[in-house]
Amino acid sequence: MINTIIFDIGGVLVGYDWKAFLLKEFNNDIPLVTRIADNVFKSWDEVDRGVLSEEELLDLFCKDAPDIREEIIHFWETLGGALWQYDFTKDWLRDLKNRGYRILYLSNWSHHVKECCKEQMDFLSMMDGGVFSYKVKLIKPDHAIFKEIIKRYNLTPSECVFLDDRLDNCQAAIACDMNAIQVVDHQTAVDELEKLLNK
Repeated sequence: MINTIIFDIGGVLVGYDWKAFLLKEFNNDIPLVTRIADNVFKSWDEVDRGVLSEEELLDLFCKDAPDIREEIIHFWETLGGALWQYDFTKDWLRDLKNRGYRILYLSNWSHHVKECCKEQMDFLSMMDGGVFSYKVKLIKPDHAIFKEIIKRYNLTPSECVFLDDRLDNCQAAIACDMNAIQVVDHQTAVDELEKLLNK
């Protein structure tokens, strides 16, 4: 029987659109936006891992694009504008909590991004805890981060269901003996979750 529901955040509880945000910030300059995205996101795992300092991250982003350092820094400082809380997030969490389920998060997320979108993530206070990648220096789909949340909250994996928008993360959860649902769209995820909870 499922008693714990573990949520990824990006793409599950919070939406984001980096490309649209960058195009708005840089006047639809597609070549510039492409360069910024290419140089920032190729190193994004290191953002989420939380090992490097902010200055080290910026140097990494700009290593192959020193001429657009100013633009990369602007994106880094304003990126909270690319994220928004889904309108169903709080109602979904509240419903599950009211039905007695423990609600946790397990997300590849950096301290910087968390600080940039406090309002978009104000649902965290509704949850029973969780693990951010930057705090444990591990990122999904590494099995070690799943083992970390299992150990920290004394979970029985078979009594947990993990929801994530990425298939590889769901596969890792299953390899760690959890149930998992890939979130492709909200309603389908809700339906699949309810089937699992009603077994």
